[in-house]
Amino acid sequence: MKKQNGFSLIELITVIVILGVIVAMSSLLLSQGFNAFFNTANIADANSQGQLALERMSRDIRQIRSPSDITTATSTQLSFNDINNDAISYTLSGSNLTLTQNSTTQILAVGINSLTFTYYDQNGATPPASTAATRFIKVTLTVTQNNANFTVSTSIYPRNLT
Repeated sequence: MKKQNGFSLIELITVIVILGVIVAMSSLLLSQGFNAFFNTANIADANSQGQLALERMSRDIRQIRSPSDITTATSTQLSFNDINNDAISYTLSGSNLTLTQNSTTQILAVGINSLTFTYYDQNGATPPASTAATRFIKVTLTVTQNNANFTVSTSIYPRNLT
């Protein structure tokens, strides 16, 4: 009889166990990499939602015609008339930031957890004694996209509030 070369059952099982451990460790490493990628994408999406909304709001708020044209100035809503006599209002409806312009409402951003307006007078005191004393407005948005939270804020100095 000839002697046959090959692997024993113990050697095969040992190789399978070692390969299983290597695959388990590498899959954990790969899943962490994928999670980091998707979290970064979610944060970037939340950031872009917030930045675009703030840019639009800033552009409109800078166009407030006069201090007396601020019709609603609460911590969650701002309504005013701009230099073109358009009635503009920003408010949070559920998780949607809405812009109402001349009775037409549109969604400006989605996934917004909070919207806060803070009003300051010429000395930086808050709240001003009246809306007529308002000189600049700070807007803060907290955006959530796929469990990623991101807060953006800006201070806006309307051109005609002197």
